[in-house]
Parts: sequence; structure tokens; C-alpha cells
Amino acid sequence: MSEKNAIVTTTIYVPKLLDAYAADAKKFKHDVLFVVVGDKKTPAETAGYCAKLQATSGFRVEYFSVERQEEYLLRFPALKAHLPYNSIQRRNVGILFAYQAGCERIATIDDDNFLVTKNYLGSHVLGKKREYPFVRSNTGWVNVCQLLKEKRGRRFYHRGFPVEMRRAEKWNTKKQTGRAVVNAGLWLGDPDVDAMERLYHFAEPTEAVTYTGKENIAISKDAWTPFNSQNTAFLREVIPAYFLSPLIGRYDDIWAAYILKHITNTLGDCITFGAPVVRQERNPHNYWRDLDNERYGHALTMRFVETLASIPLTSKDYQACFAELAKKLPKALEARTDIKDDERAFLKGLTDGMKVWVETFAKL
Repeated sequence: MSEKNAIVTTTIYVPKLLDAYAADAKKFKHDVLFVVVGDKKTPAETAGYCAKLQATSGFRVEYFSVERQEEYLLRFPALKAHLPYNSIQRRNVGILFAYQAGCERIATIDDDNFLVTKNYLGSHVLGKKREYPFVRSNTGWVNVCQLLKEKRGRRFYHRGFPVEMRRAEKWNTKKQTGRAVVNAGLWLGDPDVDAMERLYHFAEPTEAVTYTGKENIAISKDAWTPFNSQNTAFLREVIPAYFLSPLIGRYDDIWAAYILKHITNTLGDCITFGAPVVRQERNPHNYWRDLDNERYGHALTMRFVETLASIPLTSKDYQACFAELAKKLPKALEARTDIKDDERAFLKGLTDGMKVWVETFAKL
């Protein structure tokens, strides 16, 4: 059986929040494959929960224990060697499996993303040309968190938004037709901001209370913004161009987003933001450790994006564009004179992983 939709999550808990996603999918008559990727910290009860969810919902629920991952990745030894345990980037395993299963839309959620928007899968609109408000700004960057009202009226920014560009921006919106290949849903409650924001407002944490968007927006070709890997849906064809590197800290999904944005610019597609909305009840984090894991990304993002934007791509599909970029990006980064040796080592982690992802899809 090949389901049209997949919902993929990693977890170190028993992911009982999937009950609501399954009930919603059944109510709105969506077929869906659930893929749950465990880790060494995941409770043993998770396997039983997934089996029960499959029995009660009627949907296929595939649980990837550590043992199953070891077996599954035997076909992909380079990927197996590249992905460490106790790492959210095990999500690559679930995404790859959903792709192999033939799913046309693959949504990724965190295990603390609680359902808010009804008809969750139906709200992730992908693949068809339609009219969107395309947004650009006077800074060249679009802060999509402007679509969320903060409890105290604060301006806040998506994790991975360059520190250098965090300034008042003026949006210019124009209705255009586009084909969305990625849709990034937003989040109420504890939004996806970076560790600097969390530490600065430690006593009064940032809280998103309302989604103010009237319709999903698309980001213009000449504008940049990050998206993350929670509450985000991907059209099947882009998956070979979306790799979450385990070697670049908390910029794994952020730089993957910038790479995909550059490729969509080349191929004439778009990335959209807005609904569906989830409520993030964030799992405990050590913010100081998170800050350490964001430091290089903060420092390098503008240079990384500038380098990406300078690389012309001539290929005609996502897999080929990503393979082309995997060859050209290391050389373009090497040519820069404003990158230090420790920064080059950090960047090499990303580009090595890109080559692994290219090799993985070449085997399919």
C-alpha cells in the first residue's frame, strides 16, 4: 500500500500526541502513514503504543527502534556512519523511509507539536499552482514571525534568522501564481526562537498567543527567510534536496531550508508559511547548551546565504540541483577569504553530509 501522506516524527518519549493527528486524518478522510523514529533514550513502551495506534486508527504506523534503524541503514552505509544516535537528525531516517514508501506529501513534526488547526493534512497545500500573496521586504529578509502575536507585544524572530538582519522591515506584498513545494506551518505557545532570545527573556518567556494570518504567504524569489523541520510539509520531489546535517548543531534544518530556497528560486517554485498551526509545549532544554550549538550558525549564516546565492544551478529537478550544489558549494566556500579555519571545519560537516545524501538517493 502506498499512502499519499506521511507524518514523520522523532521522539524520546511515548508520542501520544499522535492520537489527535490520527483522529483528525480519519475525520477529514486522509490516508496517512505515520513514521516514528526512536533513539537510545526512547522508552520501550513506544513500540507498544505505535502498534496500538495502528490497530485503533486503521493507519499504518511504522516504528523505527534503534535495532530496526541499524537493519534499515545497512543498504546506506555512508548515511549509517554519518548519523549519530541521541540526535534529532535521526529524522532523516523517517523522511527517507516515507519517500521510499511513495508518499506524495511528507510532513515532519516534533513530539511536542500539539494539534490546533483542524484538517491538518488538508491545510498543508502543496503541488498545485495557485494564487498567493508573495512577500518581499526592504531588507531582503522576511520575518514570518510577524504573523504571530506575542503575549507582550514583542517583536521576535524565527530561529536561524540572521542577527545582522533583525531590524524593522517593511513588507511589500503582491498576488502572484506559484506552486508551493514546502509549506511551513507556524506555532502558538512556545515559538521556535533561538537560545539568545530564550536567555534574554528567561524570566518572561516569549509566548505566541494568536496566529494573525488570513491566508498563507509565499516568499518572493528575491527574499530570504528560514523554516524549520517541525510542522512542515514537503512535496515528495524535494526530499532528495533536503538533508538535516547532524554536524552543524541547531542549524541543521535552518541551512537545509536556505539550500532548498535557493533551489526553488532556480526551478521557479515557492515556499509558503502560515497554516496549519500547532501549539508547541516545548520539551526541557539546556539553553546554554543550545546557545553553544547555535554559535557558529549565528556567525556564519549571512556568509553562507551569500555564497549560496552566488552559485548558479543549471539542473532541472531537485535531486540533480542538490547534487550540483553538493559539488559547487564546497569550492565556493573555500574561495572565501573571510572564513576562519574553525569555521571551515564546521562548514565541512555540512558539505560532507550533502554528499552522503546524494549518494543515498543514487542508490534508490
